[in-house]
Amino acid sequence: MNEMAGFNRDTTADEVLAGIDLSGKVYLVTGASSGLGRETARVLASRGAKVIMAVRSPDKGEAAATAIRTVVPGAALDVRLVDLASLASVRAFTATLAGSYGGLDGIVANAGVMAIDHALTADGFEMQFGANHLGHFLLVNRLAPLLEARAPSRLVVMTSGAHRLHNVDLEDPNFRHKPYDRWDAYGQSKSANALFALAFDAHHRDAGVRAFTVAPGIITDTNLHHHLTQDDFAPLRRRQPEVANLPRKTLAAGAATMLWALVHPELDGLGGRFLEDCGFSEVNPDPRLPNGIMPWALDQAHAEAVWGLSERLVGEFFARTADSGVKTSATALPSSAAVASGLSVNRQPSTNRLQGRTLEVALEADGKTILEFLPDGVLRWRGLPGLALDQSGFCPVDVVEAAPDVLLIVAMLPAQGRETMAIVLDLSTHHVLFVASQLADGRRPFERKTRVTQRFTKGQIRSSRPSLQSSAPEPTRDLIGTRAIYRYSEDTVYEHLYLNTHWYSYQCLKGVRRGDCGTDEASYWKIRDDIYVVTWREILIDLAATFVYDMKARRSTGCAWGTPGGSPEPRHILTGAFFEKLKDAGYPADIELI
Repeated sequence: MNEMAGFNRDTTADEVLAGIDLSGKVYLVTGASSGLGRETARVLASRGAKVIMAVRSPDKGEAAATAIRTVVPGAALDVRLVDLASLASVRAFTATLAGSYGGLDGIVANAGVMAIDHALTADGFEMQFGANHLGHFLLVNRLAPLLEARAPSRLVVMTSGAHRLHNVDLEDPNFRHKPYDRWDAYGQSKSANALFALAFDAHHRDAGVRAFTVAPGIITDTNLHHHLTQDDFAPLRRRQPEVANLPRKTLAAGAATMLWALVHPELDGLGGRFLEDCGFSEVNPDPRLPNGIMPWALDQAHAEAVWGLSERLVGEFFARTADSGVKTSATALPSSAAVASGLSVNRQPSTNRLQGRTLEVALEADGKTILEFLPDGVLRWRGLPGLALDQSGFCPVDVVEAAPDVLLIVAMLPAQGRETMAIVLDLSTHHVLFVASQLADGRRPFERKTRVTQRFTKGQIRSSRPSLQSSAPEPTRDLIGTRAIYRYSEDTVYEHLYLNTHWYSYQCLKGVRRGDCGTDEASYWKIRDDIYVVTWREILIDLAATFVYDMKARRSTGCAWGTPGGSPEPRHILTGAFFEKLKDAGYPADIELI
């Protein structure tokens, strides 16, 4: 119990904010279309605050805002769209929000998913770790300057008693090398939430921004668990037998601790604490019991390790305004990981167009490839024409319609093989181009001219329907001499010059790598009129890429792949840009050369 204010597990959110005037304050709440997020938005608005309601569904978001306004006439609500399972969506959201608001008095990182079947985010992360933690990690860090602008301000990160089920696995957070378990994955994501708040508080307290972790308890009126059956809950009951005896809470009581952490004056000057039932939680190392803090959630060194892992995975590094005992990347020169920053903002969205289909592809040489697109973004393959692949296997897959009826399929192969596969499928002609990329052996990276090898294999879908008569993909000289500006986002702009059939040059005109330039190996293939495939291979760092160019739409969509920033295993960086050809020596008005 909180002895200062007398609040407890039964205290409601309205009681916590009784007598508190929030006029002129601005708060951001993620997952505000239902459940605890909507209740938090309602109570904040009732005290005069403006609430930015971050939601994934526009219809549900507007419906929630309408419901709040029926009980809080004149509520100041701003419904904004963001998908925390897409780093591109988070980057677009934060960029737009930073242009609309000069500061924030607080953020409630509330949105999330719970104990779901195995699924992947748009960036290939395990869904619970990716949406619950990495999406919020990127969103909050990108908006940290807005919190500092209105300091003293606060961050509230929602966790759960389920954090007790699993610590963050620094070696395999995405369950790529171990069996997936819905409760382990959920517990890991909730531990990551708590560790993020702990580290964020340490990094920003000197700037007047404090962070808290909140476990709201078991809430009856939320959609978080409605997809789960009694059989799904059985493993949880075996692991935590007392969870069945925990008192259930209403939304009004569940949101109370969130709002206490966010605005109550008795917490002024405090931070880095784990809160339950409107009070400070106690350490409870017994994993069979369902409440209290597991010791790992208070381990500052472990929190810093999770922070570093998260930076590498999202491809962005963030300045820290307090000395947390570790060297920060803010003063370091831009690393290769900065390549990932902002590159996915203008990418075409992924599609389920192939889900449930099986494609048999006859290869130009002897042999065939079978691609079976399973639910939840999984590809079963046989006979992929790679460089050192097994005959068959499973892997996550991303599919995007990069140009009309042209699909870019990225098979995210097991990281230990240091190989990946991009497949360009022309649905109008049934032609297929396989692009296999393999990193050099990490122990002997310079045995060959570049650190990446690529192999190109042509094929055609076997189908009862005859394909249109057209040419198969072929190497092309069409792009030689082309000079263009590529806008990956408002903040990330590159210039490319295609020198000949083997090389291209680039320079970064805007972005964290501004001024960086170089020349790398490239290959160019023509799929059909106005649609090309361009691949490149970095000379000095472990990165390769495959792009589909839609010349009519002046848009490129692709995927870079490798180990940027010294990441421990290869990862995929989904990319996309709008481009414009340059016909003279000048640059667009918004480009200023160094």
